[in-house]
Order: sequence, then C-alpha cells, then structure tokens
Amino acid sequence: MAKIEIKGSPEELERVATFLANNNVKFNVVKDYGNHSLEDIDKYALLMSKYA
Repeated sequence: MAKIEIKGSPEELERVATFLANNNVKFNVVKDYGNHSLEDIDKYALLMSKYA
C-alpha cells in the first residue's frame, strides 16, 4: 500500500476525493488529528462519512 497526504482545506480534499471516486480509485479519508478550526473539523467529518 502507498499513501498520499493531501495538505490543504476540506474543499481541496473533497476535489481530490471526487476525482478519485470518479476514476474508480480505491481510497480512504482518515482523521489526521491536526489543528483545525471547528468548522473545518465538521467538514472533514462529513468527508470521512461520505467516502467511508
């Protein structure tokens, strides 16, 4: 297994996740335990549940 770390906003992560999903690439969105705003934490949680 190889890993790619996407650094950026939840919106950037969603663009990458959408691209991967549309191209039938298997991937996981995982919690990174970084320092994020409460708003961003909610957006990341939504992405994790959407692509779980």
